[in-house]
Amino acid sequence: LKDTGITTICPVDGECKFTDEVPDYRGMFVKDADKTIIADLKGRGALVKRESYLHSYPHCWRCHSPLIYRAITSWFVDIAKIKERMLASNQKIHWVPDHIRDGRFGNWLEGARDWAISRNRYWGNPLPIWRCEGCGEIECLGSRGELKERSGQFPDDLHKHFVDEITFPCTECGGTMRRIPEVLDCWFESGSMPYAQNHFPFENKEQFEAHYPADFIAEGLDQTRGWFYTLVILAAALFDCPPAMNIVVNGLVLAEDGKKMSKSARNFSDPSDVMGSFGADALRFFLMNSSVVRGEDLRYSDDGVREVVKSVIIPLWNAYSFFVTYANIDDMRPTSPPHNPRNPLDLWILSECERLVEEVTEALDAYELQKACGPIVTFIDALNNWYIRRSRRRFWRSGNDHDKQQAYETLYSVLMTVVAAAAPIIPFVTDEIFRNLRSDGMPDSVHLSDYPVANTALRNRELELKMKVTRQAVSMGRALRAMHSLKIRQPLRALYLVTINQDERKVLREMEDIVREELNVKEVIFRENEEELVEYSAKANFRVLGKALGKNMKEAAARIEKLSMQEVQSLLEGATLSLDTDFGPLELTRDSVIVQRTEKENLKVLNDGSLTVALDPEVNEELRAEGLIRDIIRSVQNLRKESGLEVTDRIHL
Repeated sequence: LKDTGITTICPVDGECKFTDEVPDYRGMFVKDADKTIIADLKGRGALVKRESYLHSYPHCWRCHSPLIYRAITSWFVDIAKIKERMLASNQKIHWVPDHIRDGRFGNWLEGARDWAISRNRYWGNPLPIWRCEGCGEIECLGSRGELKERSGQFPDDLHKHFVDEITFPCTECGGTMRRIPEVLDCWFESGSMPYAQNHFPFENKEQFEAHYPADFIAEGLDQTRGWFYTLVILAAALFDCPPAMNIVVNGLVLAEDGKKMSKSARNFSDPSDVMGSFGADALRFFLMNSSVVRGEDLRYSDDGVREVVKSVIIPLWNAYSFFVTYANIDDMRPTSPPHNPRNPLDLWILSECERLVEEVTEALDAYELQKACGPIVTFIDALNNWYIRRSRRRFWRSGNDHDKQQAYETLYSVLMTVVAAAAPIIPFVTDEIFRNLRSDGMPDSVHLSDYPVANTALRNRELELKMKVTRQAVSMGRALRAMHSLKIRQPLRALYLVTINQDERKVLREMEDIVREELNVKEVIFRENEEELVEYSAKANFRVLGKALGKNMKEAAARIEKLSMQEVQSLLEGATLSLDTDFGPLELTRDSVIVQRTEKENLKVLNDGSLTVALDPEVNEELRAEGLIRDIIRSVQNLRKESGLEVTDRIHL
C-alpha cells in the first residue's frame, strides 16, 4: 500500500485472533470464524456466493499448519537510495552461468523494493535502536562502546533478554530510551558475514581489506533472492563494490523422479551408502561433471555415479596399475619425463597431457567446473585405449632398451601430471596414486603440490591432429563392427575409406598400418568418392511439402525421385536445390526429402562428417580359422586371470 494513500488496517493480533476493531468476532481465531462470517452474511442477505475450491496455500514446513498473512510494522532498508550502486556492483561480478547476471539476478535487482530487515522473534541479533518513551526520539547505536557511553553498561552477551534491560536518558526530553522489541532478519547477518566474521571495523582491518572482495562464493540458485542478494546490497551500501568477484550458482539436486528430495518421502539414496558403494570420488566427479554446477537442476541416480566408476575411476586406476605392475617386473623407477622422446606415441601422449593441463586450468580459472571435467575423461580414455594399448609390446619386450625406458618415463610423467590436474575433482584416488609414485624430495601429498602449469612448447598440434583423425577412423570402424555383430577378434578382408578432406586422406595413408591393426583387417582400401560404396536416392517428404504444394505434390514427388546422387549429397551437406517444374521453381532443402541409402557390394557403411568408413563383412574359411585362434588366446588369458596367475608366471598349454 506504499504511496497509495490507503490506510493500513490490521484487525488481527499476534495470535491471529480478531481484535476490538471487529467486535462481532473479537477473540476468535480467524480460521475458526469462516463459517460464522458466512452465516452472518447470509442472514443479512449480503452473501453473493458460497463455495469450496482447491488452491495452493502456504503451510508451516515443520507442523504443516496453515500460515496467516498479517500486516505488521517493520524496519526497512531504503533500497532506492543505493539501487544504482547495487546494479553497478553486479556488473563487476563474473557469474557462472553468466546469464544470471543480467537475467534472474539482474532482473531481481532492477525490481528490488525496500528490504524489511526486522523480525518479531525472540532469538536473533537485537536491532540496536532505542526509542524514547516520552518524545519518540530514535537513536541507532553502532557498537557496544557507544552503548557504554550512553548507558554506562558494556554487555558481554548481546542476546535480547540482556540488551533489552539496558536503558538511558533521552537527550531531547530526558525521558527513558528503551530498545525496540524487534530483532534483525538473519539474512542481514548472513549478508554481513564477510566483515562480521572478522569483527571489522573494530579488529582485523588490514586482514579484511586485503581479502575483500572474496575471489569466489558458491550457493544454490534460490539464493539469488537470498544470500547473494543481501551480500550485494550491503557490499554496495558499505563499500561500493561487489562482495565477491566470482559467484558460482548451483542448481538443485532432485530425486530420480524429478521431485525434491525429502527425508519424510525417503526418495533419495543415503550419501553414506553411495560413498560406501562407489567411493566419494565418484560421487564428487558425477556432481561436478553435471549441469548442477551451472545453476540447473539435476535428477540424481546411482546409475550416474556407477558410470563414473566405470568410465573414469577404474580406467585411471587401471593405467596406474599397468605402470606399477610392469615397472616392478622390470625394476624401473622413473622420476622425470623422457629426454628428447622419439617414439610418436610418446610425443603424442605428452602433447595431449599438456593440452589436458591447459584446458582444465582454463576452465577452473573461469570457475567452469563442468568444463574442467570433460578433458579429464577424454584424456583418461586416450591414455588407456590408445597409448597404453598401442604401447603394450614396448613394455613386454625383454631387456631394457632405450625405447622401453622412454615408454616408462612417458607413462610415469603423464600419470603424475593427470593426477595433479584432476586432484581438485578426484581428491582421494589421485592422492593414493601420487603418494605411491612420488620420489624423494617431492611433497607428501598431491594436495601439497603446486598445480601443474601447461608447457605449450611441448604441444605438437600436427601430431594431435593426425592421431585424432586416425582414432576417428578406428572408432567408426569399431562402431560398424558393433552395429553388425562383427567381433573385433574376427579378422575381415578389407576396410574402405573415403574422405573429401585431402589432409585427412594424407594422414590416413600415413597411419594405414595402425588403422589396419586396430580394426583387424587384411587391407585398407582408399576410394575417391562415396559413390563407390553407397547409392543415395530421395523421396519427397509429404509432411513438409504437402501443405505448401497441394495439387502439385504428385508432380513434385516424381521430380524428386529423379534427383541424381550428387544432388542428394548436396542436400545432405546443407545446400538448397532449385528445380524447374511445370508449376514453377521448386526450392528443396534437407528437410524436404527423405534420403534412402543403399550399401554396395554387401558392404557395411558409416559416415561422420567428411569421413566415410566401410567394412567388407564376408568371412572365408581362412579368416574364420584366424578368428578362432584369437578366441583361444583370449580364453587362455581369461583363464590365467581367473587362476590368479601373475604376469610373469609361465604355463603349460
